Amino acid sequence: MTSVDHAVTRRRSYPARLAAAAGVGGIAVHLALAGEHAGHAPAVLAGLAVLALVCLPCGVQLWKRPGDRAAWMSLLALSGLMMLLHLGMRPEGAMLAVVLAVPAVQAVLGALAFLHRYE
Repeated sequence: MTSVDHAVTRRRSYPARLAAAAGVGGIAVHLALAGEHAGHAPAVLAGLAVLALVCLPCGVQLWKRPGDRAAWMSLLALSGLMMLLHLGMRPEGAMLAVVLAVPAVQAVLGALAFLHRYE
């Protein structure tokens, strides 16, 4: 593999790595929120922990294999689901942007990855 091939491979891995990093950010936020609810709302704690762990397999797979179609499909499906769940919380103002940031970034990166793959 030449240095040009390495540069192309590295450039193509950027969307996957960014999506995985955004997922890690989402995991951290969900776990932090779970910690806040640990003492008084065990059901919320369990739900947030499960939601955090759902992101893990996609993120690991995208980091290791940026071109994995199944991982991208899972990411896009989960991003759509996250948007719906977050909108179901009826956020207002700045909170709307905050709760939609990770799934929106991941959805855009997933769409770009698919567009780039088929050009």
